[in-house]
Amino acid sequence: MSRTQRMPQRGFSIAELMVAIAIGMFLITGLVGMYIAGKTSYNTNEAMSRTQENARFSTDILTRYLRLADYRPDNEDEQLALLQPITDAVDGCIAGTDCGVGFAGNADLGTGITLEPGSYAIHVKYTAPYAGLRDCAGGVLVKNEAVTATFFVGRAAAGDPLSLYCGSRGNDPQPLIQGVSDLKLDYGILTGAGTIRYTDHESSSDKLPDAAEWPSVLALRVLVTVEAGDETLAAKAKEQVANRPDRQFQATVQLRNRLL
Repeated sequence: MSRTQRMPQRGFSIAELMVAIAIGMFLITGLVGMYIAGKTSYNTNEAMSRTQENARFSTDILTRYLRLADYRPDNEDEQLALLQPITDAVDGCIAGTDCGVGFAGNADLGTGITLEPGSYAIHVKYTAPYAGLRDCAGGVLVKNEAVTATFFVGRAAAGDPLSLYCGSRGNDPQPLIQGVSDLKLDYGILTGAGTIRYTDHESSSDKLPDAAEWPSVLALRVLVTVEAGDETLAAKAKEQVANRPDRQFQATVQLRNRLL
């Protein structure tokens, strides 16, 4: 009868343990790096998607109200041509240079909202086509009520994010979309030759129509800038405008009611 000889058990050597730990740390470091890269990429894409959505919504709402400019519905038996024409269906200014007293958002109105310097602001004037229609600030309109919607970029207090605001019928402006950092407008003016000449928001000498040209504004080019506000983005990337995933959307709007 034979006996099985048992070998004495031996543990790992120091060298083997160090190699195993090094391999484990290498694998864990790689997995953590992959997780961080994936999380950063997800957050960046999420921020860009929200930024793009806000930019698109900004142009959509501005386009919707600009198309109402100078709208004058038939007042039952009264013909459209007999209604009082709105000769100044759109009017605007550039914050910090020529937005004077009475323009929504100014400190003179007591709203406490500060317009963003260099950003454009605009009045859009129209007539409510039916009762129950809501203005851009959520108020309920009466049929044939004359309405002025005022859009601008500003902030309610220092440190607050910039937003696209809208005021209507003398009420305090309300924030519509957070993160809108700039609004630029080019005005299409009907010339004596029957062509459309656009102002240039980048030109120091041709930014706004003069007093005689406002009634001849038949179209607008809208450029909205929305900044990414995701807090997970690197502070350095957020500070450097060139590296920040801002989005700009442009839309051209014909003031069709001015062509009737």
